Amino acid sequence: MSKIDPFSALGTDVPEEPTEAVPEVLEYRPSEAQRNRDWEKKRRRAGRVATYRGIPQHLQAEIKRVAEDRHVPIGEVARAFLEHGLAAYGRGELTLEPAFGPGKLTLYPGD
Repeated sequence: MSKIDPFSALGTDVPEEPTEAVPEVLEYRPSEAQRNRDWEKKRRRAGRVATYRGIPQHLQAEIKRVAEDRHVPIGEVARAFLEHGLAAYGRGELTLEPAFGPGKLTLYPGD
């Protein structure tokens, strides 16, 4: 039994490389869009580049206040608290008890 060529009805040869079959329309063309980055520049200059997902506003404000009191960057204060908390957890001084929240386990079921 002989093999049937599925491309024989097209009347053209099948290209050896698959990329030869891609029309020029689909080729990559870099974007010529000009993006306005003024908003990002203003935020960066104002020193407000840190974001904390899932951290309540009052805790963010407290971390910022501690950083301002000590005259250090906010990220260094956040790092110090993270390192201290991880060390306390490693020593067993900090316990974390997950509870069921809406659809997942959470450490803050009341939030």
